[in-house]
Amino acid sequence: MKFRWDQVIPDEQPEVPPLPVWPFVVLFLIIECVALAITVLSWPKGVPIASDKFLREALAIPFAIWLALSALFYRAAYESQAFATAVKNGARWHMLRDWQWRSRAGLAILDSVILTPEPDLAVRMLGLEGTAPENPGRVMALGEVAATQGISRASALAEKLMAPLAAVLAKAMREDEFDIVVQCDREENTGEVQAAWERLELPKKPRIRWIPSSREIDFAEVWFENDHRTRSFSSYSNDETPKYRLLLAWHLNDVEQDEPAKSEAAAALLVGSPTLMTEKNRPRPQAWLVRQIVGDADQVDKSLALLLNAKQVPGERIHHFWHSRLKGLAQHATMGAVRDSGLTLATHELEQAVGPQAPVARWVLQALAAKMAHYGQGARLIALPHERGVVLNFAAKEPSAVSVPWKDEYEANLFPGAELIACVALWLLAVLASSNKEWGTFETVCTCGAVVMIVIFFVFRFWEHRLLVDDFWRKHG
Repeated sequence: MKFRWDQVIPDEQPEVPPLPVWPFVVLFLIIECVALAITVLSWPKGVPIASDKFLREALAIPFAIWLALSALFYRAAYESQAFATAVKNGARWHMLRDWQWRSRAGLAILDSVILTPEPDLAVRMLGLEGTAPENPGRVMALGEVAATQGISRASALAEKLMAPLAAVLAKAMREDEFDIVVQCDREENTGEVQAAWERLELPKKPRIRWIPSSREIDFAEVWFENDHRTRSFSSYSNDETPKYRLLLAWHLNDVEQDEPAKSEAAAALLVGSPTLMTEKNRPRPQAWLVRQIVGDADQVDKSLALLLNAKQVPGERIHHFWHSRLKGLAQHATMGAVRDSGLTLATHELEQAVGPQAPVARWVLQALAAKMAHYGQGARLIALPHERGVVLNFAAKEPSAVSVPWKDEYEANLFPGAELIACVALWLLAVLASSNKEWGTFETVCTCGAVVMIVIFFVFRFWEHRLLVDDFWRKHG
């Protein structure tokens, strides 16, 4: 089912108050008085009252009638409403919990490497160390990455990105739970990555896939779903998605270009799959990129309101706003939405620090924000252009936990107690009213009928539960 940011979740229905005792007492007194009057007025002359017949007609039969009517009244006046309320509130709890869980799903960043023309860019932009770089409009190059004899500049860059991650890459590769995604301008650069892998003396040969720089990657969605495959033998499904994935993204200017338009930058993000992050001995992530929201540029205020309403991260922990490559309507609408959101945020624009940016900025910005979240600087709101408008997401040390407490009142009772009591009471009434002195066909038929009705009531209760749940999801799902 597709996730909806504007999912309408109905209010919890109030608990149905239990019935008072007095209606049942009044009903018993009425039935018993009528039964006593009828029995006494119709009692044969000369027959002693102290007999089994009097007890049966004046007490036992009225009691059975009262028990059956009380059970039916209880079912109609209370239990059916209480059951429906419990089922609907339980379905609402599942909806709310699922919505919270899905809204706070994200991509675990296990480690990252960032290469920009200005060193220590993240801590300097935040003023934690040194001075903040100011290079608006200046096209800058990665001076520390150069081609050497037999090694291209792209291969040298790939080696520089992977070298700090070599130990964990080797471990993941030995477990056959690893692949590489390269996002750059040229597909042939995958060979340069392979050459860098071999120079680092990493084991085996990784699977490398190329994605063009122009393609959007929904980083905070289920990023691994394109590689889900199943084997149809040992189990219903066997997930072959790699537990580790390395994203290498960069922009390098051609040496033939006289006046390049974009600054050079590169980022490596090692991410963990959902399967890995649910394991008992899972690695501790550096940070999380929480589910993003995409909307039209002129609707970014609504997108931000929906994002904040989801409470993916505690509002008091959001201190910084990072953005890049926003222009025109997208930039003005986003800045206005942030200003009117009620948040007090320090704003950081990548272009101000390292010049005009290429599409690789989408990953550089995520990596910078994730690193600062890891350093304990709070959650970061990130805004980037998207082919459908503006995309917003948070980078946080960890998303907010799902917080939807379960109440005992949500537990719908599938045992048809009132119906069972009514069946037993009616069976007892039929047996007491029978003129047979011994057990006969009539009693056997009544017993079989009661058993069949009890089974039907059990089936009906489960069917009723299913209908109520389906009706809830049809209206609100």
